[in-house]
Amino acid sequence: MKIALVVPDGEKEMNAMGSVSRPPLGVCYLKSYLAREGYPDSKVFHQVNESDSDLVQKVSDFDPDVVGFSTMSFNFPSGSRLAQAIKSKKPGTVTVFGGEHITGCHADQTHYGSNLMTRLFQENPSVDFAIPFEGERALTGLVRGLESGVGKKTIPGVIYRDASQLVLPTLSLPILGSSQSDNQNGLVITEPVQKILNLDDIPIADRSDLPYSLYHSPDEDTSLEYMHTSRGCDFKCTFCATPVSSPGGVRTNSAERIVDEMQFVYEQYGRDSFFFCDELFTCDSERITDVCNSLIERGLNEKLSWRTFARVDDVTRGKIDLGLMSEAGLKGIFYGIESMNQRTLKLVKKGTRPDQIYAAVKAANENGVDVWGTLIVGYPWETEQELVKSLDDYIELAGEGRIKHTYAGFLTPFPGTRLYQQCMENDWISDPNFLQSDCSKPVLKTPMPEERLIQIYNEFLEKVK
Repeated sequence: MKIALVVPDGEKEMNAMGSVSRPPLGVCYLKSYLAREGYPDSKVFHQVNESDSDLVQKVSDFDPDVVGFSTMSFNFPSGSRLAQAIKSKKPGTVTVFGGEHITGCHADQTHYGSNLMTRLFQENPSVDFAIPFEGERALTGLVRGLESGVGKKTIPGVIYRDASQLVLPTLSLPILGSSQSDNQNGLVITEPVQKILNLDDIPIADRSDLPYSLYHSPDEDTSLEYMHTSRGCDFKCTFCATPVSSPGGVRTNSAERIVDEMQFVYEQYGRDSFFFCDELFTCDSERITDVCNSLIERGLNEKLSWRTFARVDDVTRGKIDLGLMSEAGLKGIFYGIESMNQRTLKLVKKGTRPDQIYAAVKAANENGVDVWGTLIVGYPWETEQELVKSLDDYIELAGEGRIKHTYAGFLTPFPGTRLYQQCMENDWISDPNFLQSDCSKPVLKTPMPEERLIQIYNEFLEKVK
């Protein structure tokens, strides 16, 4: 059975320096997992600066039996259109959708009682199946089930149409409720798929199909490679989808596996600069120490450089050693700053303080590590005075190269998040098409006119370039 794994155009991160295209690692892990489980004939199609017709033709030439789509909220409509076009060329093609949008819609419907998943299937006839949460086991099980012709209800972890009902799975975790029927929404919860507890059990991502020449980063490091070494997050930021998409705490790869993969990617693809996309790469201080020591012992710190996300309080509380990390090749650290306003940080349950932000930036600077910062604007409760002061404080902090790159975007509520529910409850939505937002424009009501919010945002971007 042949499987195409498609990532629609739009897998980008918005920032003050422009957009950043990045490799879609999720489908690369799916490709390697499928191959190990007996399905080696799969191919990744990442739509980067490519027309729909060209991509559809490439997929059709591959002639897959199953086409999987990995989407976020803003590029789901593109995925749906592509699926329809692919089906028009080969009507018997089975389409499967996964990714954060699918997971968020499923979680919002099963946990909060919305009808997002029902509407998704009703409004998108090109979607045959959907897989929430992680996809390795569920997609493999679905492919096997389709191949053998077993009943769909025996396949765990998938969502599909069944006459007037949708059949939904869950992960049997507290955040998603118990395993029982939800008659109010006309839903049936099937056997849960078991999450992968040991991430080392997932083979190294097969990156062989990726169009590396089309990827770029803000510092023009064209060899930048992305890695995922953990799933989940112990924190509960209201705007973040991770507690929904990967609930149940943090699972990690071992330090040995991390360094093995870095070495493999370097030797196989010539990539010598890495970015760890994990929300909490620094969550385990012992693991970080082991990774650093292994890189040094293998001499890879002289060949490879790397960047990572980190919480500012991990630095200020001494949880990680920036000196050792720098010696092991750390060149950049990505702080999720989000706001310089303490009230806002508290309301979004970030769990950090402005004084920790200042201290963490200073610590990175002292160890020769470049700082990347993220900032969110357009909080519904934030006054113009509060926003301007927050941005001014950030500009002062970032001055003289203390923060090298800034990623800034407008607050956007994603399905399944606490913020999404707050927006529904408080009538904060200003743009009815907010689910397709890529965070580059306001979608929420704030105490100031939208034109003024955009003006403040644009002036800020000019100052931090």
